[in-house]
Amino acid sequence: MAIITIARQVASGGDEVAARVAGQLGFTLIDRPYIERMAAEHGVAATDLPETDEEANPPHDERAPGTVHEDLVEMVLLDLAEKEDLVILGRGGQFLFAGCPGALHVRIVASPEVRVRRLVQTDAIPDVEARARIAAADRERSEYIRERFGQDWADPLHYDLVIRLDALGVAGAVRLITEGVGLADLWGKGRELATWLDARRGLADEGAPAGDQFMHPSEAEVARVLDFYRIRWEYEPRSFPIAWDEHGRVTEAFTPDFHLPDLDLYIELTTLKQSLVTDKNRKVRRLRELYPDVKLKIFYGRDYRSLLQKYGRPPGEAAPRPEMNT
Repeated sequence: MAIITIARQVASGGDEVAARVAGQLGFTLIDRPYIERMAAEHGVAATDLPETDEEANPPHDERAPGTVHEDLVEMVLLDLAEKEDLVILGRGGQFLFAGCPGALHVRIVASPEVRVRRLVQTDAIPDVEARARIAAADRERSEYIRERFGQDWADPLHYDLVIRLDALGVAGAVRLITEGVGLADLWGKGRELATWLDARRGLADEGAPAGDQFMHPSEAEVARVLDFYRIRWEYEPRSFPIAWDEHGRVTEAFTPDFHLPDLDLYIELTTLKQSLVTDKNRKVRRLRELYPDVKLKIFYGRDYRSLLQKYGRPPGEAAPRPEMNT
């Protein structure tokens, strides 16, 4: 197993570099078409994904449809990395797999003149429009990375290789990357990569009960944070029917993890395990269709980690057994 992440400036030639590297090494290329196919398999329409793979999220509390599914995409990528050699184009892969053994992080850049010329040729637009598009794309990608990962997209310290295509061209960049794979011995780090992925997805804690009341340690930790800030909560107080048979009998129900009575808000925590999240997303969509007045907030893996970093115990530190909330 090996992973190559490729970040690129718009019209820099990075897309072609990624495709050639994947073809030459026999890796699976994770690009926009692949993501759309994967999304369709999980019941997500291409129109529900962001227009680009690095698009800023809207600044409001409830995520827009195009941003909700970014968590699903990340979870699928983590699962794929355990099974296949990957070239990940965009998607913030350099941050999703930051510190991962068996990963090589690459950034492709080019001078403004080269980028403008390439865009003028490919899209048949005037120079002025090409420059405006490039400036807007650079701004969007920078904002996306800063908002989703809290990092500076252009900082060279996030990359093992920063390649300027002006003189080297696509062929030269492909050669540098493929040689870098051997120099970094990516294929020799399969065991370390597997261990890292298990820790990254939280599989060590998956399914481990946390006390008599909670089904998962993450729920106990959220309850601890709510208690600390004196926010009243109820654990799984109500189940919502979401499917019935032909006789009107309930065949499926959805039970959110928490209810905050003072806010009349339900909270549902996810897990980083792809199969569970996919089914949970389906149930959430059904609940919102049937009960539009019910306020429900979804905490995906990244939201949960951000919550603990900001308000609670750092992720990975053992949580104390919470007292029963009455």
